[in-house]
Amino acid sequence: MDPKRQGEIALMVVKYLMRKRGIQLSQSHTREFGNAAKDIGVPVEELRLFVKPLAQELLDECFAAK
Repeated sequence: MDPKRQGEIALMVVKYLMRKRGIQLSQSHTREFGNAAKDIGVPVEELRLFVKPLAQELLDECFAAK
């Protein structure tokens, strides 16, 4: 499997888990976010840039007109 396809699948898994588990926002989760960035070896700001459009997509799904 090529790296591009792996990335596509990884993104689908992340979206699935976010939908399944939801998104929680609080000061303690902000700390966990920083710890996660450190654990996976990416800068916090880069992780935020990655997660922000995913979170927005989920929020848009929740408030989409049916």
